[in-house]
Amino acid sequence: MQPCKSKLLLFGALILASCAGRLPQSVREDVASENQRLQEAERQIQRLQGRVHEDVAKAPDLFQNVSAPAEWDAAFADAHAKLRNAERAGSELTQLARRNRKDSLGQVNRLLGEVRELRSAAIRQAAAAEAAADKWLDVSHNPTYYLDKINREREEIRGMDLEPVTKTVHQAEQDWPAKKTDLDGRLAALLTIPKNVETEWSATQPARHDALGGKLTGPEVAALIRQDDELSEDVKDLPHKADELHNACGQLYGAWDKILVDLDVSHENGREDYREEIRTVRTHFLDVAAKKTETSSDEQWVDVSEPAIHAVENDLGMAIAHKDAGLFDSEAQTTPQPAGFAYIAPPSQGSNEYGYWTHDGGQPFWTFLPQYLLLRELMWGHDYRPIIIGEYDGYRTAQREGRSYYGQETPTAPPKYGSHGTFTQTRYAQSRYVQSGGFKDSKYASQGGSHSSSPLASVHPDEGKGALERGSTAGRRFGAAPGSQGKRFGGFRAPGRRFGRR
Repeated sequence: MQPCKSKLLLFGALILASCAGRLPQSVREDVASENQRLQEAERQIQRLQGRVHEDVAKAPDLFQNVSAPAEWDAAFADAHAKLRNAERAGSELTQLARRNRKDSLGQVNRLLGEVRELRSAAIRQAAAAEAAADKWLDVSHNPTYYLDKINREREEIRGMDLEPVTKTVHQAEQDWPAKKTDLDGRLAALLTIPKNVETEWSATQPARHDALGGKLTGPEVAALIRQDDELSEDVKDLPHKADELHNACGQLYGAWDKILVDLDVSHENGREDYREEIRTVRTHFLDVAAKKTETSSDEQWVDVSEPAIHAVENDLGMAIAHKDAGLFDSEAQTTPQPAGFAYIAPPSQGSNEYGYWTHDGGQPFWTFLPQYLLLRELMWGHDYRPIIIGEYDGYRTAQREGRSYYGQETPTAPPKYGSHGTFTQTRYAQSRYVQSGGFKDSKYASQGGSHSSSPLASVHPDEGKGALERGSTAGRRFGAAPGSQGKRFGGFRAPGRRFGRR
């Protein structure tokens, strides 16, 4: 009896192991259902194509000397080709479902997505061809309705007031001459739309005349449909494009920085959530000629992915994006740099609207104008020390080379800026990152809790950053000195609360 019992137990274990290695029942049902949908799609497209062929056959004179029927046939042929591709993928799906192995789940899901997309695209393409054929017949049978529609759309476009955006563009060109060519091109493209509408209106005058007399030919139907489609698109696009141009002009009047002021990781149910706190500092020019500006700022937490947060893990306190006044937002610089340096003029220039270089017995240093003390405060806080010319030269060299400047005077000296910088450890001492121990794993961290009581130094931030940019998994971990096997960023819990949560 005992050997028999052992055999039964072994057989049961094999059955359980076999079940554990199968595809989920729901997935196998999805495969069967999708194959059924493919057959239904084939029948649906055949019906649509049959209707179009019947419509064309009923009005041979209407479709004489026009390309539309051939275009519809081509669309149906392409739809059928998509279905054939879907059916080939469906056959592979069926084979995988019959094998019923769990290790093919990823391939099954990928093929399911491919089949669904091909099937949907084929149906959309066939339905669009049928709708186009229906419109041909509708225009030929009900020309008055379409003539009224075309006229309403034309009048709507003619009634759109483009003078405000034209005035805005001309003012922006005066204030920012470097953008004149760009703005002129955008404005010309916008003003061309109403002109093209009038040109097309004149070209379709014979077709509109024949439509009223009930004598429309196929080419005239094609012309009216084309005009209706273009007018419908212009009615939607013209105000949108005018708003885009107006907003583009507005962007020129603002300088802004996105400063990384904190980093946060929370752990919940075995999952890590990553966030960055971003301070956006804006300087808006109210009067360019008079250099009259206003400065404002706001801060918010932003959810990001793990790769995104590791991409900036060396850049606490840095401006991770900056845009100068006189540029569009799309022209923003995205190489992290110390906050505020972008507002300093090159020494050869001497000064700009934000401040000037001065001498006081030593190296030249930068001085902000009184009206920009708030801007300086938002960038440096109360810990601002005048930027000397040597430090600015180091920043400009790094900027030209497309790398971040962390303020190291020598390769072995501690950085001043970024997550490992001496300035950052003071400026952002109350941040969640610092309060949660962001610096404690560094071999250069200060002893006794006082940054001023002992020398500070750190790995050059570019070392860790380079590893991340190369996609290395062996790079230095966040908050750790070189060679340290310390925790990854956020890989600990602060007593009494999750890291970064209040």
